[in-house]
Amino acid sequence: MRYCLKLITAGIILLMLIPFSAFTAVITHTVKEGESLTGIAKKYYGSDDRYIILAEYNSLPHPKKIDVGQKITIPRSFKYKIKKGDSVALIAKRFLDNKDRYTVLMEINEIKDPKNISIDQIIKIPAKIPYTVKKGETLAIISERFYGDIKKYTLIASYNFISDPKALEPGQRLIIPVSDLEIIEDKKPKEKKVVEAKKDLTAKTPEKAPPKTEVVSAEGQKILKKGIDNYFKGGYDEAISEINMAIEKGLPQNEDMLKAYRFLAYTHVARDEKDEAKKAFTKALAIDPKMELDPVYVSPKIIEVFNEVKVEQ
Repeated sequence: MRYCLKLITAGIILLMLIPFSAFTAVITHTVKEGESLTGIAKKYYGSDDRYIILAEYNSLPHPKKIDVGQKITIPRSFKYKIKKGDSVALIAKRFLDNKDRYTVLMEINEIKDPKNISIDQIIKIPAKIPYTVKKGETLAIISERFYGDIKKYTLIASYNFISDPKALEPGQRLIIPVSDLEIIEDKKPKEKKVVEAKKDLTAKTPEKAPPKTEVVSAEGQKILKKGIDNYFKGGYDEAISEINMAIEKGLPQNEDMLKAYRFLAYTHVARDEKDEAKKAFTKALAIDPKMELDPVYVSPKIIEVFNEVKVEQ
């Protein structure tokens, strides 16, 4: 009896020593016939744009080529309830492998003061996505690719202890913390209540379709996003075609149009098409004459062409 109790006690202690992250659900998807990586991303994350997460996490060199029967690991972020004795640094050490990454948790969870946390407070713990820096990439470019926001490059810098965001080398290994990788749970469709319509009730007026301009603008934004994604993937031909198409379709705000011309210029620079890049920068400056490029966000080659356009104006 005593021997059994000792075994149980030892088992409990062993379980307590295992990091909590080891218990987080790990989903493995087996590729079926007709499936694509974008479709799998849509199924689990609700967005086909998240295929990049699956490609990087599973080290897939050719995301468009996956085989039937292939195993794809689906990473996920999770939420943690703060317990008595916890600190942001201790939580960072437990889940992010280093207490000094507490600043990452602060930024993700908008915690102003690390001492000002409370028991039962819920915080987000990011998934850790491995990534290899490619030639010409900056932290801002990588940030745009994973977060859709170049200004979040500080999150990547903090996690990887990068003091100089401009000092990236091709082949350098990074971890990208992604805090919004929640898995979509399958929900059973709610049963609709059948109500008999009374004869004296007037039929409801059908909802008006959205104005054509709104539909076109939404389509333009979607095409622009696809074009920018192709730019980051190095598909420059597709990027130029799609960004130009988005501009032709129409974009709802000057900010979107400015973004389109900026990335069109970036793509032309990448293809060594200096004159075309200058034309795109000229149109961008016509929208915002005060536009500037930050060397943290873009390469020196792009800034050189941009500065030439400013001098010529």
